[in-house]
Amino acid sequence: MIRPYPAEWYRRLDFLSPLGLQIAVGEKDLEVYHCHLAVSVSGTPLQLKKVEKTEFGELKVNPILRNQIDYKMGKLNPREGYTPIPQREILNDILNHIGGAVTIIGNMPDVVIKSRSVVEKIPKEVEELVVFQGSEYIFYHQKAYGNFPHKIRQVIRIGAANPYNFIKHDLLRYNILKLTNDPVLKKIRSTLKTEWLMTDTQGYNSIGNLGIFELEKALTKSKWWTDIGKPTPFQIPVDSGIQGQIYQLLKRNCIIVV
Repeated sequence: MIRPYPAEWYRRLDFLSPLGLQIAVGEKDLEVYHCHLAVSVSGTPLQLKKVEKTEFGELKVNPILRNQIDYKMGKLNPREGYTPIPQREILNDILNHIGGAVTIIGNMPDVVIKSRSVVEKIPKEVEELVVFQGSEYIFYHQKAYGNFPHKIRQVIRIGAANPYNFIKHDLLRYNILKLTNDPVLKKIRSTLKTEWLMTDTQGYNSIGNLGIFELEKALTKSKWWTDIGKPTPFQIPVDSGIQGQIYQLLKRNCIIVV
């Protein structure tokens, strides 16, 4: 197990948890080496074995949600070995195995990212920084956290933004979606938050908070569906029933809770 880096450090936030939307915005070649995806199925229940192997991973009927199949692939720690697979190929792996059973929402398969681990080359903008010299790749792990903006506003009584609203606006503005009531919008219920990152030569303690900030600025500069969260001094009441961190978004200049 790799522990998350400190809560007071900058974090990348990705507001598109549906895999189909990830591919639609141009992330089809983003290389994932470990993931957990939730696949919704409809119609006749699938007759799956306890665990059914696919080309890259495995499928298993969710023990609680009978209309959901869990897809898992790879190992979490890249130092134990990893095989990067583009996101488009991961989706095809699922569809090639149970395509006829996968629920289609709008015109996209209903496949949502619960967690994923990604490998990317270190951007040229930061490769000359001392903390990245001698490294070639960055590895990071993201986990989905539910969006509960109305409950959050009631508890912390500050103007927390709803990620659904601004990402819906952007999807329409960039012509990724054409309809304001596209059914896939209903699947935007969570935010992918970076838990930890490392390079191929060092861990996050060596990179440090400022190193992570510079890296994330370079990695997200052209990705409008992402932002960098700066932790704020506001505190969530302990007895509120809400877990999460309050962030000031640097691109959108608003506050959210993740």
